[in-house]
Amino acid sequence: MQKTTRKLKRGEEGEQLVSLTLDKDSSFHRLINNLVLLGDNNVSHQIDHILIRENGIFVIETKNHFGRITGLEDDSYWKKTYPYKGRIKTETFHNPLKQNQSHIRIIKRTLGKDYPIYCFVVFVRSNVDELDLFNVCGPNDILKRINLITSDKPLSEEVIESIYQTLLDKEAYVNDEMHLESIKKITKDRREYQKKLRIAIEKKICPDCGGILSIVPNGLRCSKCNKLIKI
Repeated sequence: MQKTTRKLKRGEEGEQLVSLTLDKDSSFHRLINNLVLLGDNNVSHQIDHILIRENGIFVIETKNHFGRITGLEDDSYWKKTYPYKGRIKTETFHNPLKQNQSHIRIIKRTLGKDYPIYCFVVFVRSNVDELDLFNVCGPNDILKRINLITSDKPLSEEVIESIYQTLLDKEAYVNDEMHLESIKKITKDRREYQKKLRIAIEKKICPDCGGILSIVPNGLRCSKCNKLIKI
């Protein structure tokens, strides 16, 4: 329990740091922190930060992992490597870009309109030099990168305010226990899918539609739904 409490506290401190950084944006903007929206089957999704400004909607996930972070944009899992008791230890964690994409899908469905929405992940410890991804950075770089994005159809102050109010109006009020249950369900579903995926790769049968998987240069591709599984 103490370990979990410390982890939650570090996460909250990291989110607060990123929130303070984002609110220094000198342009007209609206910022929502820790917004909870309901997804399929009333599963709650907590979105760390949503920055709404002239050049779009920026959905930002905050991570407080330590160690050397490595991974590719399309990988299901990334790695963190760090010294531990005289040796080098490696742990895997879910690709936060994919996690954040699920948040973006819920936001799009909530708004019901085609606004420009961008996915970013901020690692509080700025330990992401090896990732070489534009949308993954430390706190000091997040606003710089957001400012580099241009829009052919900038959002007016009126539209920014409308998006802000719509998201707040759709916020789901759930207690910590309910949200933890949602996290457990998401984790369980993810593990079950990964197990299904491993079996599918062994039998060369698509886990989504049951079609035949064929070997292609960068993995397996389904002949029926065209899904690509990187291996």
